[in-house]
Amino acid sequence: MRFIFVKELIKYASKNKNVYLITSDLGYRAFESFKKKYPKRFINVGVAENNMVGVGAGLALTGKKVFVYSILPFLVFRSLEQIRNNICHNNLDVTLIGAGGGFSYGPQGISHNTSEDIAIIRSLPNIKIFNPGSRIEVEQVLKIIFKQKSPSFLRLGKCPEKEFHKKKTKLINGKGLLVCKGKDLTIFCTGNILENIFEAVKKIELEGYSVKLLSMPIMKPINPNFIKSNLSSKKVLTIEENSKIGGLGSIISSIIPKIDNKKFHFKSLALEDIVHNKIGSQNYLRDINKLSVNKIYKFLKAYINE
Repeated sequence: MRFIFVKELIKYASKNKNVYLITSDLGYRAFESFKKKYPKRFINVGVAENNMVGVGAGLALTGKKVFVYSILPFLVFRSLEQIRNNICHNNLDVTLIGAGGGFSYGPQGISHNTSEDIAIIRSLPNIKIFNPGSRIEVEQVLKIIFKQKSPSFLRLGKCPEKEFHKKKTKLINGKGLLVCKGKDLTIFCTGNILENIFEAVKKIELEGYSVKLLSMPIMKPINPNFIKSNLSSKKVLTIEENSKIGGLGSIISSIIPKIDNKKFHFKSLALEDIVHNKIGSQNYLRDINKLSVNKIYKFLKAYINE
């Protein structure tokens, strides 16, 4: 997804001379094209994530539109104080791009796993959160980010080979995107786990079940009316490759009880509130956390038949 981000950023930078890209010695094979075209607007601060966020905040105070990039654990966990105090409290136009959501960097060890990042960032004031699940979703959330002037957090993972939306798809701020229609179960998901969910839904549809699937690349803000208007079944499920605490499940479950005269049954399939200390590929770690295609399929079938 980072290559899509850079491609779109280069286009935007050609129209806006205030665009700056800052990295902490990361982005190899991705940022060379931006650096070559706009050398004075590309800053590599070295392995100094806290300083990177501070530099970004300083540039934003002078009217620049800043994009700060690192892998997620280094960006969020090391630099939280600077993100909170410098960027969010001052409501600055800085976009934090975190690569490697969930178990993307599973082979590098447990320090590189990120299950808590969304919950942490959601608790901060002023900041918007974007967690796209496909190429088109990345392009659409960037259009929103380019237009706004506030702190943003963009969580990037590996881009699925398959696309789930039409080329002319348009994402509206605060809303999600319909992927599949159905009436037996309504699923809200976020991030590139969308690929596994889509395959599981197609698998269960072969058995005669009907599932509505919606992708939520925008996690903050979410328009409650969009959620309410898309509840096509009594059973509702959220699926995400991040902690159950503070994620999409927490958001949706807080909206559902406010719907008058209707009763819904809600479940969340996400990462448990534990130390995820296993090491391995993203597919392996997804599987042992019930997020592989087959494990999601079994979960869906059991839930529908309850």
